[in-house]
Amino acid sequence: MKQQGRARLLLRVSHMEASIAFYGGQLGWELLERDEGGRAALLHIGDTADEAVLVVEGCEANGTLNRWLRPNYSAAQAGSLVYIGVASVADVESNLLARGFQQAIGSQDAEHIRERHVPTIDGCTLVYWEELFPTHIEIMEMYEAGVEELHRAIDGLSDAQLNLREVLDKWSIREHVLHVIDLELISMHKVKFALAESGRMYTGNSFQPDDWHRGLHYAQRPIAAEVLLFQATRQHIIGLCNHLPDALDRTIRTTNREETVAQLLKMMAGHAKHHMRAAWRIRELHGV
Repeated sequence: MKQQGRARLLLRVSHMEASIAFYGGQLGWELLERDEGGRAALLHIGDTADEAVLVVEGCEANGTLNRWLRPNYSAAQAGSLVYIGVASVADVESNLLARGFQQAIGSQDAEHIRERHVPTIDGCTLVYWEELFPTHIEIMEMYEAGVEELHRAIDGLSDAQLNLREVLDKWSIREHVLHVIDLELISMHKVKFALAESGRMYTGNSFQPDDWHRGLHYAQRPIAAEVLLFQATRQHIIGLCNHLPDALDRTIRTTNREETVAQLLKMMAGHAKHHMRAAWRIRELHGV
């Protein structure tokens, strides 16, 4: 029997038949099921183990959607970047071209990730991403460079300009910065335990970005003190890693995995870089 509630992505579409033809015919996604009214469809996302739900604009939640979607699904809006992890972005690109995909496929490679950007007919962009595996030296360079990248991303912006955003319901530059720093502080807690007590079992509450955004008033708060805190935090961790032998190989254990300090720093560096790229997109959009 087919498992239920697997779809992690909800895409709102204007024309169901055209969208099914696009995602199925152009992108190679497999149509698994449709609802009786023809206003929703469940598809397997090609090159992954994930599923997505297409739903016509204005269609309300119902039993079928609840049966298809995971409880923590994400809903993409027009203008959104939708991230899809794959083993090889080169294979994805080859498959798209073999299917006759005509639109330009954007590419973006960083030290920790390789991406291919695929525009859709529904206004969002699919970002197929492949994880890369830099050396310890490269990870430390990425992590250290994040301080300057943050400073450059906000340099010269007025307080009002920090409130600029790509689209109405997306985060502003201010909100991106505050989110980055909060995740940094949470992750640093794990890093410190790994460095001090390698192999220790670590337990902690899950981090829900939207809850922190609301609870800590990201939309209105100043960022100056937090930017200084980000710089001091990274300098502190860099100093520890330079001083302690085999620092990046030390580990922390959670209920379902073991993580090295190298993996944690790589995640933190990549996460900050991702949000600083968003800040630059906003700046370019508004010419500031």
